[in-house]
Amino acid sequence: MKRFLHAHATHPQWRMALGLVAAQIEAQRGTPGLVSAPTLGWAYFTDHLAPYAPALLDGLRDRWPGVHWVGAVGVGIAGNGVEYFDEPALAVMLSDLPLADFRVFSGAQPLAQGT
Repeated sequence: MKRFLHAHATHPQWRMALGLVAAQIEAQRGTPGLVSAPTLGWAYFTDHLAPYAPALLDGLRDRWPGVHWVGAVGVGIAGNGVEYFDEPALAVMLSDLPLADFRVFSGAQPLAQGT
């Protein structure tokens, strides 16, 4: 398995935070040994960005179509040697796990019985 693409940023505007993260991830594209065709993404953001979660998820889907997303919100997040606490921040990781090897579910869309 290739190493994940990953990035993090802080900015009071969610669009700018996402733009900064996207620029870092796109700069990693094409690097040998890193994911080239992501299928599963993790998005972690602080509670300052929580009110924008639906829009942020739409923004992630627009930037990386076909990627399935999971994530969480917390008062603090970490990213590659940096901790963000009590400030607006976003961290994203992208992997290329085979689609057959994972399933994304939630309380709104639970897994089928027997799965």
